[in-house]
This record gives sequence, C-alpha cells and structure tokens, in this order.
Amino acid sequence: MQIEKIISPLGLLLCVAGLAMALPALVDLAQGNRDWQVFLISAFVAGGAGLFLHLGFRDRHSGWNRRDGFLFVSLSWLVMCSAGALPFYFAEVKMTPVDAFFESVSGLTTTGSTVMSQLDRLPPGILLWRSLLQWIGGVGIVVLSVFLFPFLKLGGQSLFAMESSDTAEKSFSRFEEYAVRILWLYVGLTLACILTYNALGMSFFDAANHAMATLSTGGYGTSDISFAKFNSVPILWAGTVFMFLGGMPFMFMLFMLSSKRRFFDIQIAYYIGVIAASVFFLLIVLQANGTPVTSTLLASVTFTVVSIITTTGFVFQDFGVWPTSALFLIGLLTFLGACSGSTAGGLKMFRIVVFVAVCKSAVSRLLSPSSVRSMKYGDHVIDEEVVIAVIAFTLLYFATFLIGGVILTLTGNDLITAFSGSATALANVGPGLGGKIGPAFNFAGMSDIDKVVLSIEMLLGRLEIMSVVVMFAPGFWRD
Repeated sequence: MQIEKIISPLGLLLCVAGLAMALPALVDLAQGNRDWQVFLISAFVAGGAGLFLHLGFRDRHSGWNRRDGFLFVSLSWLVMCSAGALPFYFAEVKMTPVDAFFESVSGLTTTGSTVMSQLDRLPPGILLWRSLLQWIGGVGIVVLSVFLFPFLKLGGQSLFAMESSDTAEKSFSRFEEYAVRILWLYVGLTLACILTYNALGMSFFDAANHAMATLSTGGYGTSDISFAKFNSVPILWAGTVFMFLGGMPFMFMLFMLSSKRRFFDIQIAYYIGVIAASVFFLLIVLQANGTPVTSTLLASVTFTVVSIITTTGFVFQDFGVWPTSALFLIGLLTFLGACSGSTAGGLKMFRIVVFVAVCKSAVSRLLSPSSVRSMKYGDHVIDEEVVIAVIAFTLLYFATFLIGGVILTLTGNDLITAFSGSATALANVGPGLGGKIGPAFNFAGMSDIDKVVLSIEMLLGRLEIMSVVVMFAPGFWRD
C-alpha cells in the first residue's frame, strides 16, 4: 500500500474545510464580532495546509484499491475533525483542546452531543460553524453508505443496488454522477426546510442552522432548550417531517424522483412501523400516568420518537422525567436508528430486516427440517455473506458499547450516565439519560478521558466500526 496516494485527496478536504470557515467569518464580520479573525486565520491554516498537500502529492493519487479507500475514509474523518476543532479552540468561547475536538467530532459525526452552554448568547459565527459541520458530515456519511460500505456488506445499499441494477447502470454510470445527484437532493431538502422553518416563525438565522442540523440528523441548535425555544406545534411537525426524510435512504429517494423503474425498499416499512408503534405506546403510557393526550402531546411525542430513531437528538420536552417504561423504549430506539443509506446513525433498519429474515428461516427449519427456503430482503434473496457481515457488525457494535460503558464507569460515572453515554455516542444520537448528560443537560461535566472515549465511539459509530476494524487485519497493510 502506498499511503502517499491518499494525501492529495486529504489535502482537498482540508481546502473544503477552509472554504467552509469563510461563511461564519463573514457572518461574524457583519455582526461586528472579533471571532471573524479566528475563522479567517483557521481557514488560512486549514486551506493552506490542504493546498500544500494537494499540490505536493497530486501526481500520486491514481490507481486506488479498496484498502486505499478504507484508509482514506478513516483518515479523512480524523483530519476534518481536527480542522473543525480550530475555530472552537481559538474563538472567544475559550474551549480546551479536548473540548474543541469533542465538539468538532460530535458535529461532523452528526451526533449532536455538546459541551457548550448559553448558546443564546454565543456569537453567530460559532453557532453557524457547528451547524455547517453537521451538514457536511451528513452528506459525507450518505456518500460513504452508498459507495464504500457495500464492499463490507454493511448496509442495505448493496442489496438495493442489485435489486435495481438495470436502472442503476443506465441512470448513474459513474461515481461522480451519483455523488452530484445526492448532493443536489441534500441541498434541495435543506433549502426546503429553511424556507418552511422561516415561514412558520423562525428567524432566517435560526431556520438555516436548524435546517442543516435537521437534514443531517445532527441535532445542534441555537438555544440550550433546543426546539422548546420556539414553542410552536407547526414547527414541531415540520421538524418531524424533515428529520424523517433525513432518515430515509437517499438512493431510494433519488430513484423515486427519477423517471426510471420504481420499487420499494422493505426497510422503509419497518422504519415507519417502528415510529407508529412507538408513538402509540408512549401515548398510552403517558395517559396511564395522568398526562392527557392533546394535539400538543401528540406532536411532542412524535417529534421525540423521530428525533431519537433518526439519531438527531433535538429536544422539545425533557423526556428524562417520563415513566421508566417510556425511557426503556427511548433507550431501545437509540440503538435502532433509521434506514441504511441515510444520514442517521444506529444499527439501521436494514439489519433489523436481515435479523427478522434469519429468525424466520431458523423457525421454518425447525418446523420443516427438510425444507429449503432462502432468506429474503423484500423480493431479493439475502446472500450468506451479508448475514455473516451483519452478525459480525452487531456483535462488534454491542461489544464496543459495553467496553465504552465499562470505561466510563471506571472514570467515576454512575451506570446510567456511563452506559447511556456510550450508547448515545456510538449511535450518534446526542443526549443521554440521567442527571448529568440527560436531555436537559450537556457533556461539559464529563472528564477529559470521558470525552476522548466518547469521541472515539462517535467516530466508530459513524464509520460503522467494520471499516475501521478491517485496517487491523493482518493482511491489510501488505501489498
């Protein structure tokens, strides 16, 4: 493997980071805030380093193989997270290096956990930078889920592509065309969300920030009280709809918008079914505990369920005070996640579909040992390699969750804080549970060791674990 092949593209990513910093710099300059200088200097540092690396190694980036792709992905997220931390460290908010890196990682992985408070009083540039990080990370993970994860059999996009192979080969013959179409869809949905929020009463600045965090299923906002700041049921429903779209497979939405052959992705049925069942269950539980069911409660519960299952992490009310059975469901939704090929984190509905198919097959063989029935994903036969990859990923996922939780208990955290923190970081959700990192709090009270552990988990969860683990295989570094 020749590592220098990936240096030039890494340099281009740094240039993108530098260009992105220009927008909050302009906003701060217009508002008369001195942080515009911080963003400008950070842009020159990131962009200058990126330009140097790109020009110095631009003749060596041809002839990539699969291993180069895995290494590039892991390094690109580390490089972008490091570059994204520069404004946080040097700005007036005066964050420590660990806090700055944590905030940047949380943004780019669209987790939404934060160490920042008094957001209503912060300069607009730093708020915009948080939202931009999430927006960039959101489109980045969609591209990864479509073009890299299928090699590891990690997501439904490999099956999805095979199910529509005729359409795929004729409509989108090149990577660039796929990527451009995904980007345009992402931009279009973001603009629609901005206009909707603005029309429903948000200021344009709040609308832009929340729209970027909504479509990326990130969860950063401009207030410590998140969506409770707006106290508007129509805004809750708008946020619910656009978070739901962020949790949908982007490739499916692309094909639905094209004139080619239409088909249905079975994981979407599971996605909708889990949301509907969860909302119904929570309404029953809350009503049984003396909370009358009103239109506002319906909007709030639906918003909360979609926010958690899409791993967005927006909050309207403190669900940490809900009954224990409701909190158990919230914890379960934290692990599930939305659809494969979306901006959401978690296990993803694709894997739930595969698990259900495996269970059906096992029961069928017990009832009729001599029968031969193939496992199905919708109308498509599931390859045995996909089943093995899904099982391996799930085992590694929960092993990582347990290891992270144990480490967090060893640093002095209680069990609820430790294991909900590990779960929310790995699933890229945002708020945890308990009186330290619950929906009414943030992660500022965690130790530096805790934040490093959580940052690692956020990155592992965003990169689907296996794309990182594969680099530790004995033969990975051998040519």
